[in-house]
Amino acid sequence: MSTKGKTFTSRACIAALIIAACSGCSLIPKEDEPLKPPLVKPVKENYQIADVKTGSVTKAIKGVATVESTNVKNHEFTGTSGKIQEVLIIKDTMVKKGDPLITLDAGDSAIVLKERERDYEQSKYNLDQAKLTQDENKMKIRLMELEIAQLRLSDARKAVEGKTMRAQMDGRITFVDPAKPGDTVQANKTYVIISDPNSIRLAYTSGNTSDMLEVQVGVPVDVTVKGKKLVGKVVQSPSNTPPTDNKQLADRYAKTLFIDVQNPTPDMTLGSTADINIVTRKKDNVLIVPARALAQYLGRNYVKVLEGDSIKEIDVEKGLETVDGVEIVKGLKEGQKLILQ
Repeated sequence: MSTKGKTFTSRACIAALIIAACSGCSLIPKEDEPLKPPLVKPVKENYQIADVKTGSVTKAIKGVATVESTNVKNHEFTGTSGKIQEVLIIKDTMVKKGDPLITLDAGDSAIVLKERERDYEQSKYNLDQAKLTQDENKMKIRLMELEIAQLRLSDARKAVEGKTMRAQMDGRITFVDPAKPGDTVQANKTYVIISDPNSIRLAYTSGNTSDMLEVQVGVPVDVTVKGKKLVGKVVQSPSNTPPTDNKQLADRYAKTLFIDVQNPTPDMTLGSTADINIVTRKKDNVLIVPARALAQYLGRNYVKVLEGDSIKEIDVEKGLETVDGVEIVKGLKEGQKLILQ
């Protein structure tokens, strides 16, 4: 093809492209127009609803009580000192009255005792010799010497005996101090506790003193021991604690209920447990709402009531509060629908 022909062909192609562009035909794909957002119908909010109902509310103390003895002896070292030689008992073992519990190193006490026994025997011998002389003055002196030797011997025996702590009653060892041989004993410190396993009661301790103060002596108690139902009765509560100068005991009395159980089972051994239930207050035919329906703000108690599609806040007056619901004394009526918080 001649140069003139090629030039003509190029011009023809360019012209065709220009015409195509002007006629709206483009080689670049045309963008789609953005879609308009669909119309969404607002979703109606779902609330958790509860009805105001009429019923009974019961306030009760429920918990786990421990079996303990009503006859307990604390054992201390009194009027003696020294270092522990041997601890002869362990916790939860039975002992008889008089059994040795802890011994101290006798030290010089054993030597002193032997000396006093020697002096006593010597005084007896001297008195016998004086009797042979028939000298009344000499016999009188020897008799006084014998009495003195006897008193000293008695003191020496008590000193040696004081080095051994003995059981003051039959029973079970329920506490042993973790003292070990070589430790110096402390005066008026409890080293061993013995409890009578045949005289028992239940003890329930709680930090909720306001609920405990509602319990009066004589209130019945539902007791359950290994699935068996028993009948109990409160014999001491924080509302009627006996006077005591012992701070530790006073603190315990202030937060503990003591319960006597009729016909205790063999399973009720010292240290075992029992489930208790004590009804403190009960009201019938009252308005009840779930605790979750109540709200508080700056001392104000109120609920949200659903009326059709609207919500209304109503102030209420509470009564008895229990785990099953709250009594409403004023502000609501039966059948109203409450929004749970």
